[in-house]
Amino acid sequence: MRLIISTLMLALCHLPLAACELALDAANRSLADKKRDTVSLPCSMAKLLPLQPGNVVLDLLGGNGYFSELLSQQVGSSGKVYLHNNKAYLPYVDKQLQQRLAQGRLPNVMRLEAELEDLGISPNSLDAVYFIMGYHDMYHVAEGWKINPQQLMAQIYAALTPGGRMLVVDHNASAGSGIDASQELHRIEANYVQQELQQFGFNLIMVSDVLQNPDDDYSKSVFDESIRGKTDRFVLLLQKPIN
Repeated sequence: MRLIISTLMLALCHLPLAACELALDAANRSLADKKRDTVSLPCSMAKLLPLQPGNVVLDLLGGNGYFSELLSQQVGSSGKVYLHNNKAYLPYVDKQLQQRLAQGRLPNVMRLEAELEDLGISPNSLDAVYFIMGYHDMYHVAEGWKINPQQLMAQIYAALTPGGRMLVVDHNASAGSGIDASQELHRIEANYVQQELQQFGFNLIMVSDVLQNPDDDYSKSVFDESIRGKTDRFVLLLQKPIN
């Protein structure tokens, strides 16, 4: 059975994707967001994790809300997006958040400012989670920043409804390196993340190579100007078991 599931996941990686339904050219989207579209490929992310009107989604460590604004389109006026940041990250994004959410322009996006040890999200209340470029940060330590991965993922697992899904995207690291590159290079090995999330109880249902870059230099920090915005990124889709 495991072989069948693995084969299915590999096949799904290369399935052609349907046309994008996101309004990327909307006049009220910022030029910065439209520029980022070419790097983050939000249409591909939306196809990998389809959402429905009325869904409730968490944008975990969502930064300036780039994805939250697009998620708001998918869940519609009857849905809700929790745009999460912790205290340590707010100084870097608060001004952008205020601009993005000014004058109630995204009424279905709610700011969630909470520390990662206690997100305060009710059990079985989320249909989906976006965790973009933040998984490696669970293994990065700095002043005011230290995360317990097991504790955080246990909260996410509990908050998802049975069958709820989580999309994880991050900068890949060299094979066998595990979490070793998280501190200095802000990278983490894809295989390590796959295995760990399954140990945390999630089912791995899809691996996509849509953000893959075989020319990436794993010895460089993701902030190195020669590769910034062009790193090899893995994309994982996981699910909380239905039963």
